Amino acid sequence: MLFNIILPLIYTLPLIFGNWNNFAIDYFKGRRVAFVCLLTCENDAWYHHKFAKYASTRNVAVSSCNIDRQFTKYSKNLHLCLKQTAPSIGVVISPKCSEFENIMYYASENVLFDSKHKWLIIEDNDIFQKSFNANESEDFIENVYNETHFINMNEVSITILNNLNLSVDADITLSEKLDETCYKLYEVYNFGKTRNGTFVVESIGDWNIHRVYLLQMTPIPTVFDPEMVLGRVADHRVSKITHTGAMVLHQLTGVHNFRYNYTVVDRWVGDYVKEHKAATNALYFREQDITPVLRMLPHHFKRYDVAAPAVSFIETRYYYRIPSQGVGKFENQFLRPLSPGTWWCVGGMCALCCVVLLLSAIVEHRPMNVYYWYYSVFSVLALICQQFFEEFEDLRRISEARKMTILVTGLACLLLYNYYTSSVVSWLLNGPPPSINSLWELLDSPLTPVFEDVGYTYSWLQLPDYYFNRKAEKAEDELKRRLNNMIKKGKTVDASIKVGIELVRKGGYAYHAETNAANERISRTFDQRELCDLDSLLSFEHVPLYSCVQKNSPYKEFFSWSLARLLERGVLNCVHERTWTRELKCGGSSPRALALGGAAPAFIVLAAGVILGVLIMLVERY
Repeated sequence: MLFNIILPLIYTLPLIFGNWNNFAIDYFKGRRVAFVCLLTCENDAWYHHKFAKYASTRNVAVSSCNIDRQFTKYSKNLHLCLKQTAPSIGVVISPKCSEFENIMYYASENVLFDSKHKWLIIEDNDIFQKSFNANESEDFIENVYNETHFINMNEVSITILNNLNLSVDADITLSEKLDETCYKLYEVYNFGKTRNGTFVVESIGDWNIHRVYLLQMTPIPTVFDPEMVLGRVADHRVSKITHTGAMVLHQLTGVHNFRYNYTVVDRWVGDYVKEHKAATNALYFREQDITPVLRMLPHHFKRYDVAAPAVSFIETRYYYRIPSQGVGKFENQFLRPLSPGTWWCVGGMCALCCVVLLLSAIVEHRPMNVYYWYYSVFSVLALICQQFFEEFEDLRRISEARKMTILVTGLACLLLYNYYTSSVVSWLLNGPPPSINSLWELLDSPLTPVFEDVGYTYSWLQLPDYYFNRKAEKAEDELKRRLNNMIKKGKTVDASIKVGIELVRKGGYAYHAETNAANERISRTFDQRELCDLDSLLSFEHVPLYSCVQKNSPYKEFFSWSLARLLERGVLNCVHERTWTRELKCGGSSPRALALGGAAPAFIVLAAGVILGVLIMLVERY
């Protein structure tokens, strides 16, 4: 009986703790944390060495501290474990530990709830009582932000955290275990406990063994509401950069007691035609006082003013799945190892060898029939292929010079063959992985370009002097020309972020999107195998975005020093930390065979030669 109990336990524990390992390390890797402090107690003290062993494979350093003993005995070790020596440190703790409350109050008194200490609390019980039955809806994940949450204040972790003095930049995440392979994540924050700030516990995503760290999105509201840009989770139709800029500007309304009247436009940079809706047009014609974000474009400075410092950043990329077949410069090709000039030299040398053999036959007074014409050609071809062309006549060489000629011809053909084969092997083994490294290569690839349905896409398509990257002006002009031709033919060149990422997942498309929006959708739809096939090409470099006002506006100085104060107090960094997404990377290695599909001509020639040989044999025999 005891054996029957122990045996399932032996097989179950590695699975449970292995998934917990994956979850914790994946979470900290996504937060760019390179050092973790693991606080253990009686329930999991034996497991810290396995956690550290797995973390080392992901380039994460781990130190541990057992908090089972009296607080005064381990306070020194705890101080060393929580000492911030890296840019940021992760802290893992379970509310089941008897000293959990003391640890939390110790961290609060020593100001350890800040942006440098990223706390992960492993909670097994339900943090919320949910007002819906997940089994009754197939859209549970899609509609997760429509949940009505009731905080379970009976939970020890919630009660203790509510009593702590949390700073504005506190970074605390609660994880609720749904099952052995899935965890749901909640963020805990309070915008100023000493100033009667509200204690908030908000869902930020979930993790499972198949799709790792998932960031969720909210459904689209039917009408415009300021909460679309001011809420913690923006609407699908609102770009992340607009969302971030609006949240930053909204912080000023509470400080200086004023409000905004919102206007919705379809793009940022316009053509300065009053009837067209654009952010720059609204500023230029003094219809609006300020816009949340605009790129600093020097040739537009005479039309509006910029309020510094920057409130957000933008970066866009072309996302695509690396194709495993098809034609393109990023795939191996049969003639690739040798340059065109080298191939011309090979052809010229082969022709010269053929002429030399033909002249040798003439000098030796052989009969000039058809046989001796193709004798020279097939002899060189046989030597190139490391074969031997046998004559039907026993001919004697009458001079050593002629023997030397045949020897030199054979050696030249042999060296050409060896040079080519070694070039092929070295190119396949040492060449970079298949990828697209420039916009010109993207244009030459079989991938179909699709752009995010957002304002800057229309500005880029319609304005001749608007470029994503000035270094690639000619390539962008060519891409614009192709896209405009597609539009004239009735084809669609833009798509929402949901549709665009799905096209990328299916393959055959290159989707241009803002990195935050793309990473958010990719985290929900791509599995590990698809993540390993995913690649991207930089379009918009990491560019700062500024709030802009009317030209000679009286509000310019006010917004400039107000934003500078928010930057000094860390509010800007706090907003960025809460709104930006993290880039997802392949969690392991995906084996990829050498792309020999481009070497198909070699195998076609070989097959044709075999078929031709069989036909000649049949003709000669019958």
